[in-house]
Amino acid sequence: MKEHNGSLEWIWDHQQYLKWSASTTSSLLYIQGKPGSGKSTLAKYFQKTLPEKDPMACSATVACYFYTFRGTQLEATHDNMLRSILYSILQQDESAFFHFQLEFRNFRRCNLSEWPYDSLKSVLSSFVNHPVTKPLFLILDAMDESKEEDRYDIIQLLYRLCSSKHSCVKVFLASRPVAGIQHQIEECHHFIRLQDENKGDIKKFVDEFVSNFKLPDPFLHEAADYINANAEGVFVWVHLVKAELLRLHAKGHNDIEIMERLKLLPRELAEFYRFMLNRLEIEGDQQDIQYGITIFQFVLFALRPLKVEELQHILAITSDPKPSYSEFKNILINEPKTRIVHCGGNFLEITGTPLGSYHIYRTDNFCSR
Repeated sequence: MKEHNGSLEWIWDHQQYLKWSASTTSSLLYIQGKPGSGKSTLAKYFQKTLPEKDPMACSATVACYFYTFRGTQLEATHDNMLRSILYSILQQDESAFFHFQLEFRNFRRCNLSEWPYDSLKSVLSSFVNHPVTKPLFLILDAMDESKEEDRYDIIQLLYRLCSSKHSCVKVFLASRPVAGIQHQIEECHHFIRLQDENKGDIKKFVDEFVSNFKLPDPFLHEAADYINANAEGVFVWVHLVKAELLRLHAKGHNDIEIMERLKLLPRELAEFYRFMLNRLEIEGDQQDIQYGITIFQFVLFALRPLKVEELQHILAITSDPKPSYSEFKNILINEPKTRIVHCGGNFLEITGTPLGSYHIYRTDNFCSR
């Protein structure tokens, strides 16, 4: 999700960021947020904007990694994170090869096909005791989506990196609450709870989209005030409410009905998702429901994001009765993207460009535990 126009700029004036940025020694900035509060959006914005906001970052090595369980299984592993950031470091700063030398010799001597996890960890650990030629920034997002196995080990490694007095390693870490992070960070590093800081951003977004409904002033202010009061820092909930209001408006509901329906919407994400699922079942015909079940089965359990064309074929070959080879093309859905959105509701997103392939992704919080 891309940041809303003018949002997230508060980060550059936040006291915890300013202390983290001003430090000439290693330190860690932990962004903790509940599901749907915009952690990944902030992490991407931070990565993109950091060079123009922080003079130190302009001459620094900046390595980023975003854990995710929505892609391949590899993307949630810690060894893949280590490979990615170490490769990025070496690509930007050849002098950093000093940190790789010992493990590189061991690697060649053992004739291994890939670097072992312990070797990767040793290389990154070596930055603790040996100065680097320029500052090192590590931006890590969604630690909560990483493999639980060895997660505590990686967190301890980050702590050691950020306790170094010999080099300047800055770690920006975004995550939902995870055992073992917050307590130690609050004692000696820097901590921001996202839902305490994004209320202004949510208000800007709400005021803008509510005004587009052209409601009379009393209803407009009532709707905006109600959404802001119940958002509790969860951007995803606000987006779902917006989609529901658009749906009601498109169906011709009057102002009073829209306000009544708004106040009946669930206030917790999990309940909102149940509400959306129930509606798919109630309002869909038998084929819509069967298509929806098939879509969720394949998208939720696929090892990688599926292409729209792949799901179009899946819906054809899983239909009843089964098509013959000669009939297959004739029963392919003509508008697969429209059908997928209709049968999958707001649980799925389709991304891509006309020149490339469109892929179907699971929404973050619905599939996350």
